[in-house]
Amino acid sequence: MRPATLTKRFYDLVAPDIPNEWDVEEVLDPFADKSDAICEAALGHVPVIWPVSHSLCYDFLRLLPEALHTLSLEQIPRWIGTTLDLYETKGLRAAQRFMQDDLKEYLSKLEGSGGLPLSVASKQLLPYIRGIARDDLRISVSRQCYTDTRTIFVPEEVNFSTNYDTNFLLYKLMLTFQWGFIACNSFLSSPNKTQDLQDFFNSFKSPLLASAIYQNLESIRVRVFLNQELPGLMKAAEKHIFDKLQDESQHPVPQSPLQLAIIANREDINSLLAKTLCNPDCKAYTEGLAAPHDSMRITELLYKDSEQGEDESLLNTFSFQGVFKLGQVVTAGKIKEQKMGEELSDLMATYLLSLSKKELAALMQEDQDKKSGNNLAESDVTMVMDSEFAGTAKQDIDAPLLVTINNQEIDLPQELEEFSKTFFKEFGHLPAKFISSAAGKAGHLMLEQDIESSSKTDPTPEGATNISYDEWDYRRQGYRKNWCTLHCKSLTPVHSSFIRNTLDKYHGLTIRLRHQFEMMRSQEHFVKRQREGDDIDFDALVESISDTKAGLPGSDRLFIRLQRDERDIAVLFLVDMSNSTSGWINTALKESLVLMAEAMEVLGDRYGIYGFSGMRRSRCEFFHVKHLNESYGDKVKERLTSIAPSEYTRMGPAIRHATKILQDVDAKARLIITLTDGKPEDYDDYKGQYAIEDTRHALLEAKTADIHPFCITIDQEAKEYMKHMYGPANYIFIDDVRKLPVRMPEIYRALTS
Repeated sequence: MRPATLTKRFYDLVAPDIPNEWDVEEVLDPFADKSDAICEAALGHVPVIWPVSHSLCYDFLRLLPEALHTLSLEQIPRWIGTTLDLYETKGLRAAQRFMQDDLKEYLSKLEGSGGLPLSVASKQLLPYIRGIARDDLRISVSRQCYTDTRTIFVPEEVNFSTNYDTNFLLYKLMLTFQWGFIACNSFLSSPNKTQDLQDFFNSFKSPLLASAIYQNLESIRVRVFLNQELPGLMKAAEKHIFDKLQDESQHPVPQSPLQLAIIANREDINSLLAKTLCNPDCKAYTEGLAAPHDSMRITELLYKDSEQGEDESLLNTFSFQGVFKLGQVVTAGKIKEQKMGEELSDLMATYLLSLSKKELAALMQEDQDKKSGNNLAESDVTMVMDSEFAGTAKQDIDAPLLVTINNQEIDLPQELEEFSKTFFKEFGHLPAKFISSAAGKAGHLMLEQDIESSSKTDPTPEGATNISYDEWDYRRQGYRKNWCTLHCKSLTPVHSSFIRNTLDKYHGLTIRLRHQFEMMRSQEHFVKRQREGDDIDFDALVESISDTKAGLPGSDRLFIRLQRDERDIAVLFLVDMSNSTSGWINTALKESLVLMAEAMEVLGDRYGIYGFSGMRRSRCEFFHVKHLNESYGDKVKERLTSIAPSEYTRMGPAIRHATKILQDVDAKARLIITLTDGKPEDYDDYKGQYAIEDTRHALLEAKTADIHPFCITIDQEAKEYMKHMYGPANYIFIDDVRKLPVRMPEIYRALTS
């Protein structure tokens, strides 16, 4: 490519910046005799590096001709990505040192010979494991692979293969197997009894051997489970990992039949297990019907059959199996039990404080003469399931929960009852001690506090410190680390007649909305197979008659009951406060929020209102109007009135911060609804495809956290980019801004019905 053409292309790419012509000439001269493909590759990466660091961009162009003796054109993007990660985490010197001195070491890591670090893979692994587990699991570093059921520990680096993708697959397999142990209850000898399993291992002369046998048996169960749940992953593992592990050169120590069964092709598992287990047990394992107590029973048999418990081949486990650390499982379980118990105590105290003082005082005394509210003992509280199987292994988790305090039965609200049943399912007992704690707490606060005192601390209180967020750069297919600084502020209240005028203007609509939202307060559905109900369950009746004719006892659960479920929804409204919303648009946005707030107060859903704007990455602004647990009082109304156009529309940081707020909220459905008049854009290079791709990734992060994003826009060009950012069914375009106050409640009703 001719030097003049190279220079012109470079200046076009970095515009409006005007770099020194001597610097440009120096770095571009070596490309004059290179092929067009190399020149295009070099220039193609300038827009990726130049906005981050001009100096680093010059270094890249200066070093690229020599680096191409070692790097292929396909490897350049990942090399640049690693360099920019270093720049944003450790500074310019570290990035320059990496580009100049560490190329050989980097290539060895890229090819796999140097291993795949967890720091490189974790950005993709964390959303993956949380997605399949549907739980907020964490990933941490440890020499051995294991889990305490809340965190999965994996090695800092994997160097199983010389191939990057294979090493990444092994990381996924490690995480997935540990989740499989959790999902299959491998750490529980019987419901909620991890400690009993530890005692079982300790009963052997060699607890380590007993644990290894048991873990291998459970690994077979997990393998069958994963074959059903994640067949694609397991097929890839068979091809790229299990086949290599079957190679004797990979494992000079002999493998036991149990180990071979774990990594065998699916059709070979039966025959391999048959060599070790009797056929009924074999069938149970391969059909996914076995349970932890089956593994315990067979562990005893295999331990006896091994050479006085010294068969070393049974001690081996594969890297993806990890090890069992039951002590950590017990500790994590106690921490979780305490945390859930304290949450239950807070919920119960809140409920008790919502009772009248007369009702609460009656619960706090044994009789009319002896008060016991301040010193309520655990023995004064009982919690049982109203079931014929109460107290047995066949406890019916769907049976009503009966709670008595001081011999007085109380009716729990649905949220409390469901939480208590979740506690029972998790820990195998009902949390009476936490209920007694809540009752005592309510007794102390009965005359001192209002129910709002037990609400959670605001996630973004006034005066919060600035928060840094990553930003997605589609050009390098990676995040700019801590790139944006978000300033959390509270809007200054403005006293005016805006709220009153809006309610007068939409008087008829407000009344209709309140009535419509009142009808939405509870959801109704039929629950089948009940002992009592509103109608006959014909399916259950036919089944019961068939059982009776077959000589089996018929069921008495022959009715259908209409059940009303209270809503459990938390929503954040994000309001675009860019300068393009001035005039009628700003008025319509505020009127819409007023009508929504009035309707939401009737509905009872938790909701927060925040605005966002700012200029450049160092001054993204997030304005507090109403926190989730804040009442809709005069201060909120005055802050809502003060919403006004500000500067630009950098959406990514605002969405990421809204996601962070909602992640700590326990609700069945969590939504982020954005109100905007245009596409994301800022004063710097945050515009066009770059801004759209960053916003899209922020929305994907929200979806990974099980939060549903939705957008209401009045931008005429919305169809060009909204579908790509939000998905085809997650946004709506309103062609006339004057319709927004009327349409917005309708949209919310459709989203949450």
